[in-house]
Amino acid sequence: MKRISNLYHKIIEVDNLKLADKNARRGKVKSYGVRSHDQNIEGNINTLHELLLNNTYKTSPYSVFSMVTDNGKTREIFRLPYFPDRICQHAILNVLEPVWMRSFTNDTYSCIKGKGIHAAALKVKKALRTDPDNTLYCLKLDIKKFYPSVDHIILKAIIRRKIKDVDLLSLLDEIIDSAPGLPIGNYLSQFFANLYLTYFDHWIKEVKKVKYYYRYCDDMVILSSNKAYLHQLRSEIDQYVSNNLNLQIKGNYQVFPVSIIGIDFLGYRFYPTHTLLRKSIKKRFIHKLLKNKGKPTDIQIRSFSAYWGWLVHCNSKNLTKVIMNNFSDFAITSSVNSIIGDKIKMFKVLNKPIIVTDFRIEVSKYPKNKSGKCLHLGIELNGEKHVIFTGSDVLINTISAIDRDKLPFQTTIIQNGEHFEFS
Repeated sequence: MKRISNLYHKIIEVDNLKLADKNARRGKVKSYGVRSHDQNIEGNINTLHELLLNNTYKTSPYSVFSMVTDNGKTREIFRLPYFPDRICQHAILNVLEPVWMRSFTNDTYSCIKGKGIHAAALKVKKALRTDPDNTLYCLKLDIKKFYPSVDHIILKAIIRRKIKDVDLLSLLDEIIDSAPGLPIGNYLSQFFANLYLTYFDHWIKEVKKVKYYYRYCDDMVILSSNKAYLHQLRSEIDQYVSNNLNLQIKGNYQVFPVSIIGIDFLGYRFYPTHTLLRKSIKKRFIHKLLKNKGKPTDIQIRSFSAYWGWLVHCNSKNLTKVIMNNFSDFAITSSVNSIIGDKIKMFKVLNKPIIVTDFRIEVSKYPKNKSGKCLHLGIELNGEKHVIFTGSDVLINTISAIDRDKLPFQTTIIQNGEHFEFS
């Protein structure tokens, strides 16, 4: 494997530090750290540049507080000052993210661009739907106290498999050793976490030849047709993470039939035929909805919109009806009316079986449309969500007559002369 050098000078460039400042402040412009930094932006950026140039940068002292999660766990959250630390870590990642991205497998998710919760959920749903014979059973497991248990010596060795820039390694070592394990809340920790497990991912995929394996942070799901095989694989995974990563698999691992229990993963419960929202998330959503009636704050609106993002990616017709009856209290119509999916051209779906999941008809922006209307058609094609925009009179008239209770339904769009229609 070729090791990379000449990265440090890119990180410490003033332009990169300014970009890091721009990225780090997103969603935090009203925070004390950003407001304090803004009083002397140029001076602070130049100071950080000099510290890095002279190799005298040191991570600031952490502030630590405890947070009780929804499942009752207490986690220590570490926090660093915005300047210089948050800016410095963003500057590092600006340069290193594309380097590390090449190390990750296609089934590594969490804190990776384009590889979030919904990308992973789509892959799981597609596997269950398209290959039911080989996804009968699930092995679900995670790592005991993963972030606090990361071994610094092993992490540094993994980093050195890819990087040989001495100054950069010295900076990364200093940040790694600034707190025990991987401090939750540290911007670089989420990428260190993925890097720490990336060679385990390759072992699973390339040595053990596991086809259906999905990891989101330290939560792992493996699907197979053979229950005994999954138990044996669990034992081998135990040995690998213990011998190579100095970690332990939690004792609450499960091997179970998917169709009976469903896979509790990524905030959903996946079955071969449908996907439900995790019960605890549903309860929190309803609780927030009922608790905060009246004029909502910006934070409440963002919170409700985030929950809606969970909802639209699962089968939740009844829950949606309950929530729709209450959303008028919150003025979040834009989130409610949105159809989730990547835009796709009509010719790419013609004559292919699709699932119509949602639709909306609006006034067309284009005067050439005879009907003056535009159909926003939400579909699933090969397990992926898309949106088709069309002014087809035939499609608009046909779907207007369909009761929304019939959604979702399977169909095919065909071209009949100059018209598109559902077959």
